[in-house]
Amino acid sequence: MSLFQAREWWCTHSGNDEEFDTGCLCVANIDNEPGGTNKIITGSYQGVLRMYCPKQKEYKIEDLILERNMEAPILQVEAARLVQGSQELCLALLHPKKLSVYMVSAVSSGGSVNYYSLLQAYEHQLVRPAFNMCYGQFGGVRDRDYICVQSLDGVLSFFEQDSFAFSRALSPNFLTPGPLCYMAKFDLFLVCSNSMCVEAYRYQVLAAAADNVDQAPGQEGASGKKVQVDWATNIGEHAQHIEVARFSRSLSANQQEILVVGEHTIFTIKENGGIRLQKRLAEYKISAALCYKLPPESPEAPPFCNILLSTHQGHLMIFKEMQLVWCARLTGMLPVSVFVETICGIRGMVVCMDCFGKVQISYMGTDPPTASLVNTEMKELNYDEMEEEHQELLRIIRQTHGEGAREAEEMLTIEAQVPAVLDLNQEDDTDADDPVGRVDGTVMQCTVNLFIMLEGSKPVENVTLTLKAPSCFALSVTSVHLDMVNPGDQDQVVPVVFRVWNAVLCSSLDVIVCASYFSANNEPRTVVSEFRLPFALVAKLIQPVKNAAFKIQLDCSRPPPPLQALFSGLLAQPHVSDSFGKQTTTLLSVQYVSGTEATVVVMKNACRFCVQASEFASLWVLTQELCMRLAEYFEAQDAQGGQPQEPFVIAYQDSLPLHDYFQLMDDHFALRKHLEELRSDLADRTQQYRVIQKRLLVRFKDRNPSPLNHLDSLLTLTFEQTLQLTDAIDDAERALRTVSCHLSAATELVLLLIRFRFELDEDNFRVLRMHLSPELYDTIDQGWEEQVDASLIHLLRTSLARNAKDRSTLPPPMKVPQDTLKLKKRITSVVDRLANGGRVVGGEGGGAAEEEEYAGGHDED
Repeated sequence: MSLFQAREWWCTHSGNDEEFDTGCLCVANIDNEPGGTNKIITGSYQGVLRMYCPKQKEYKIEDLILERNMEAPILQVEAARLVQGSQELCLALLHPKKLSVYMVSAVSSGGSVNYYSLLQAYEHQLVRPAFNMCYGQFGGVRDRDYICVQSLDGVLSFFEQDSFAFSRALSPNFLTPGPLCYMAKFDLFLVCSNSMCVEAYRYQVLAAAADNVDQAPGQEGASGKKVQVDWATNIGEHAQHIEVARFSRSLSANQQEILVVGEHTIFTIKENGGIRLQKRLAEYKISAALCYKLPPESPEAPPFCNILLSTHQGHLMIFKEMQLVWCARLTGMLPVSVFVETICGIRGMVVCMDCFGKVQISYMGTDPPTASLVNTEMKELNYDEMEEEHQELLRIIRQTHGEGAREAEEMLTIEAQVPAVLDLNQEDDTDADDPVGRVDGTVMQCTVNLFIMLEGSKPVENVTLTLKAPSCFALSVTSVHLDMVNPGDQDQVVPVVFRVWNAVLCSSLDVIVCASYFSANNEPRTVVSEFRLPFALVAKLIQPVKNAAFKIQLDCSRPPPPLQALFSGLLAQPHVSDSFGKQTTTLLSVQYVSGTEATVVVMKNACRFCVQASEFASLWVLTQELCMRLAEYFEAQDAQGGQPQEPFVIAYQDSLPLHDYFQLMDDHFALRKHLEELRSDLADRTQQYRVIQKRLLVRFKDRNPSPLNHLDSLLTLTFEQTLQLTDAIDDAERALRTVSCHLSAATELVLLLIRFRFELDEDNFRVLRMHLSPELYDTIDQGWEEQVDASLIHLLRTSLARNAKDRSTLPPPMKVPQDTLKLKKRITSVVDRLANGGRVVGGEGGGAAEEEEYAGGHDED
């Protein structure tokens, strides 16, 4: 809260039950009085125009010099030189459907002003509903001003005083208008629309461009160029005010800059469009802004400006550059428009108006305190007690800082109870043709019970559970809301049923559940728990399959146990017969719900496991399950005691199957490209459909319609092509999801083999997995290939860099690649540098000084 208040000097209300907004206030010597006295002009959305001329400190009825109902909402009021052959200021009123220009003059009699007259100079009818306007010496004209009006659909209309010049639409993707400003030095128009970009357009470019208003895309006028933006700067939030000023004190005498006030940020933009400075005002929401000129430092130098901001918290803040130099509180109003002008010969008066029409003139002053604080108690002060109290307060402060922030006493925990056996005797609520996994006609499903427990003394409310599972699983619920969880009560149980889609390959069995809630102190808290679904949910035992197209071999440091001991949970399923247990001593084959097969073979004499499958990606889940069960088996064996043995280690001695991995990568990228082409074709067909529709509507509305010339047949054909393209896009998206699951599983497999091949510890493997991510989230703008490519470039230029030159090279911008060649090279480079001793964490760099460079020069781009 500010210590100072803006002192009210003059105040009035413009009408009753009227609405005002930005642009409805103007302060100028509108009647061109020789003395230069400024008048306050207001216009409301109810169409009432008022003019005030304050002459003393408090408002008197004589201060209202003009009031007229214009019979149309007034959107903006401006004062400029708008009448041909005259240098006097005129009044411009912007209405939704017209632009009017008036001459204001004082009618005198006997040396005193009797009344003020309003004479219309000219009027322009607007084709489009207006939003705002600006004025200036467009095109470098002298001694007069032109007007530019921005409509609600983003069309700029230019008026050279009493004649209409031209109209131009700036962007075909326009949605909502924003502030409009003119920069006379470079003859630029500055706009900021829904795209959150400040764009600059030159007047000469707009004038020379082809007429693009009410034209379909691709049907512009025969002569002229397209509207080209001079520069554009993304500010990341919607602009509320744009103004050209000399705000930074480091500017030279001939320099200017653009001040943009956003929703919570102030930006200063250079003349070429680059952002010079920005200041975040997160705790304030800005309601109005103004740059006002300061007295010039010298007669030759142009004046600098400060910025005045009003906030929804009721503050007036003045910034010199980006430093707050004064803050005062406004009482009883939230301004939507502010001015700093000379009123009654007093410089620096602040004129504010709120949305209800309250107009106030105030100044940034302070009043001395009305009373001073005195000690009313006449007893003698006890300095010993004061010192003891001071020391006690210091002790409390030190104790508080030493302990830091205390954690909330309420702690929520989540425990998942995962059954080892699939559900039996469940009610089948699916149809026979539903794409879910089945065994012996029964749906394969698993019910996991989530136990919610609370430790502490106070209950928590509004607990939200969110589950994240691989795309191959169908969950009964993905989000659960609990109204309240009480401590000490019985554990709340949330059952979640998991089923498997039979068209998608399983890429992981790990599920994450997150609980979000607010503690008793209203602090946000989250609890994350992870559990693993049983392997029997995604695979079922089949007769041994000895031949497969893809194979990997894993070496063990200890003699392997029989497969019955490792996969006892799979053999214990109710649909598995006892005969399988006798056949799975050294060989076990499974079939995934998606239809592919995988086999694990034990070679006891060589302490080796062989995992083989019909598809490369199908190796992953069985390999991961095998490694996890081997680690659990030998950990349990070591825990039982006995003769100490060497640590259990899994190694991979063969070369990495990068060729098969790259083949999946090419399939994924080719599907992305194919989907992009289909979407482009669909956009063309829909645009063609709209154009044909418009032509047909024009001919149907014509009294004497011309022949259709087979436009109806072309419309039908275009509609059929559009339907075909939408079906093709659906098929391509389904295929992309399937290939994404295969690529995710293959990436997990390659990462695991890299870990075994180069003996990576947990930290190195974790960081490598973050860069070569197995999580695929493809969007229209960004896909997995460019994300991984950027991550690997960072890895090759930091932890795995070969020399200081690599570390100093700037990374290229992220963009959609033309092919996957560079990504393959980067993956190969990472593998080579790991093979030469390089480590991501804790190593001495790439360790690959002797590594050969790629053909064509040393370049990681």
